[in-house]
Amino acid sequence: MSYLASHFTDSLVLIYDNESNLIAKTNVTAHDKGEMYIEVSEGLENVKPGTRLRLLIIHSSGVSELRGILKSVRQGIYEISIYGERVRDARSSARYTLNNPAIISDMVTDSKMEELIVPLKVTIENISSTGILVRSLEVRIKLGALLQIEFNAHGKNGIIYGEVIREQICDDCIYKYGCQLIFIDGGEKKGL
Repeated sequence: MSYLASHFTDSLVLIYDNESNLIAKTNVTAHDKGEMYIEVSEGLENVKPGTRLRLLIIHSSGVSELRGILKSVRQGIYEISIYGERVRDARSSARYTLNNPAIISDMVTDSKMEELIVPLKVTIENISSTGILVRSLEVRIKLGALLQIEFNAHGKNGIIYGEVIREQICDDCIYKYGCQLIFIDGGEKKGL
C-alpha cells in the first residue's frame, strides 16, 4: 500500500542515516507532493546537504518508509527530497530503533474491551512500516490482544493501535511484544 498520496505536514518523522543510526525525531513542517520533498525545522544541524537519509514518517494513514537526500538549508528550514517509498511487507521491512516511552491505557482481549485503571508503561523499542516492538517490565500481554499505545515523540502525541502477534520473554523478566500496526492516530491524548 503506497502512502505518497498522504499529506505528511505535521506528521512525526524519524530520520536515520544509511546505517540506521537515529539522527533526529522531529515534525514535518511542509510537504510538497508534486515536487516530492518535505521540510523540517530542526534536528539536522550537523548534517551536510547532499547526505542520503532514511525516513520513517508516522502519519494518520499509517507509516511510510522513504529514502531522502538533504537538499538545502535556508533560514533554519531543512528541505529533504523524498523518493523510494517501500511497500508494507510484513517481515522484510527495516526496523528502526526508537526507544521511546509509551503507555497502554486500553486493550481488547478475548473480544472484550479492557480500560486499564493504571496505564501500563512500556517502551517502543523499534518501529517499521508494518509494526512495532514494545517492551514491558510489568505485565504479560496475551497474544492476539489489540493495544492502544499512546506516545509522545518530540512534543507530538500519537496513538498506535496494534495487534500482538509475537511474544518474547527475556532472561531478565522483560516481556517483548511484536505488534502488527492496525491504525495510527495523531490524536491528542492526555497523560503522556
